[in-house]
Amino acid sequence: MRDAPNHRKLLVLGGSGFVGSNLIRAWQPRSFTATYLSRPLHDGVCFDVSRERLADRLFRRGHGFSHAILAQGVTKLEECARLRNSSAATNATGTLRAIEDLLDAGIHPIFLSSDAVFDGSPGLRTEEDEPNPILAYGCDKQVVEAYLRAQAGPWTILRLTKVIAGFTDHRNLLSQWLDDIRRGTAIRCATDQFMTPVDIDYVTQALLFVIATGARGLFHIAGSETVSRHQLLEVLLERMPAALWRSAVVRSCLLEEFAGPEPLPHNCTLSNAKFVSVSGLQPRSIGRVCDNLCSHVFAAASPADTNLRSAAAGLKGEP
Repeated sequence: MRDAPNHRKLLVLGGSGFVGSNLIRAWQPRSFTATYLSRPLHDGVCFDVSRERLADRLFRRGHGFSHAILAQGVTKLEECARLRNSSAATNATGTLRAIEDLLDAGIHPIFLSSDAVFDGSPGLRTEEDEPNPILAYGCDKQVVEAYLRAQAGPWTILRLTKVIAGFTDHRNLLSQWLDDIRRGTAIRCATDQFMTPVDIDYVTQALLFVIATGARGLFHIAGSETVSRHQLLEVLLERMPAALWRSAVVRSCLLEEFAGPEPLPHNCTLSNAKFVSVSGLQPRSIGRVCDNLCSHVFAAASPADTNLRSAAAGLKGEP
């Protein structure tokens, strides 16, 4: 992969988010400006995309930006459904205005979309499949995608699946599970929701690739393994110290057992074949991501405790 030239300056909307903050760490010390809303960011610009215009706040005196990453938004599915007007003001209306300002300013927008643009029916989704969202969050993503795809200027859409990480972070599902197990909290885990989890470092690599090469169009950024949510947890458990995974309480369940304002999609899988072919970049396996996380968290554990793959069938569970 070609390195992004040092003269390029990035604008990262949502710089304090999970993906945005990881990109900033990889981009430094090159030039950038990052925005935040609810989580203050060192040297960041407080910016509310639902109420403000980029053209007024950041572009009036010239900007020097070559690319903008649109990583901001309301991401909690229940909040998007229950607070429909306010979430749509950020995820759809405000984002559309931001893209309009970016294109007018000659800046290449890179929009982070989601597997939520699909309806959860069976099958590994490709970029050629027609979106059909059933979630409010996915509907907003689809509105922005449709607008971008109608534009003549340069644009890129990266659809992300479930993002995981080999480091501790409260926004990392693997970290959340580790915290629950250490607290003795039971984990309810669906056996009928399938995904292609992707390492956050791969998402960052994908963003850097687009910036460096000017790649345009729609790409799925996903892992290469399809697993259920329950199977993902099992991979993590296999790599934990024996005393800890034996104490884990895992309650297998179905998606329909989770109460919420909207039915959750059963299939969240995306095919990464197009992006892998274009970029030559391969994502890390789920096992390697979990290995990396556990090696940091349980660095003091003995080798005998951490070599547990053959004993994983004995994990404690409740139906």
